[in-house]
Amino acid sequence: MAIQLIQVPYDSGHRGIRLGKGPLQFVDQGMARILRRQGHLVDVECLEVETDLVNPIKTAFDANRLLARQVRVALESGKFPLVLAGNCNSCVGSIAGIHQADLGVIWFDAHGDFNTPETSYSGYLDGMALALATGDCWQGLLDTIPGFVPVAGNHIVHIGGRDLDPKESIRFSRTGASLVDSKSLHMQGIRKGLEVAFQRLKHRTQQVYVHIDMDIVDPVVARSKDFAPAGGLAVEQIVEALHMIKANFHIRVAALAACDPDSDKEGKAITAGLTFAQVLVPVGTTTVNSVDGE
Repeated sequence: MAIQLIQVPYDSGHRGIRLGKGPLQFVDQGMARILRRQGHLVDVECLEVETDLVNPIKTAFDANRLLARQVRVALESGKFPLVLAGNCNSCVGSIAGIHQADLGVIWFDAHGDFNTPETSYSGYLDGMALALATGDCWQGLLDTIPGFVPVAGNHIVHIGGRDLDPKESIRFSRTGASLVDSKSLHMQGIRKGLEVAFQRLKHRTQQVYVHIDMDIVDPVVARSKDFAPAGGLAVEQIVEALHMIKANFHIRVAALAACDPDSDKEGKAITAGLTFAQVLVPVGTTTVNSVDGE
């Protein structure tokens, strides 16, 4: 399989700090080498944008525009894009690169990421990442990203949440998204806990973007960032979920996001990400004739 690793090493508009170190560390710790040993052809590209220290939101959208183009080029070349991102708002660039109206999104995250500027108490852009994906905020800037098509709310499966704001929960219920929190997965098991949500999505589409915020992993197992809340999933549980996704859907693009190596003192979160990358990559050769799914 031909794989395009795309590094987006930015956190809140700054390159190579905090969460922005994660994309660099994944490659430094051998992600390309590991995938090549599995028989894949792997290219690595690191996106570079001019940092606007006064306006980090501008930098984030500049990065998304560039990412959209690179994802599209990779897909048109028959490559599988695996995005390594500092921030979760990179989902917008990946979704725009896919440019498919009926796309599904499977989102692993401890947080909802479904606030808007009107509901957010922090103003943190990454807390709005999934709301950006549905086109619910920042409309003007979204219009500048080539190929962006908002994802329908009922095409979203959010997995492993354990720290959602009340207003996020209300927004999720209104959109028809499927929420499968970490508590229910611990109680029911991965297969039973995800079965209904996946079947519901499968009736609507089989083409998906898979997004993994590394705080989905319980910090007792691997701490991906200082603000990762307790009660997350084990690496083995996430791997099981990824195998379920591959058995039921066509993963167009996947992303590993939001890992701060400075919080990952023992390197366990980076190691978990390397494991997820190996599972996410499709087996065999895929030729993509059209990124519009036509």
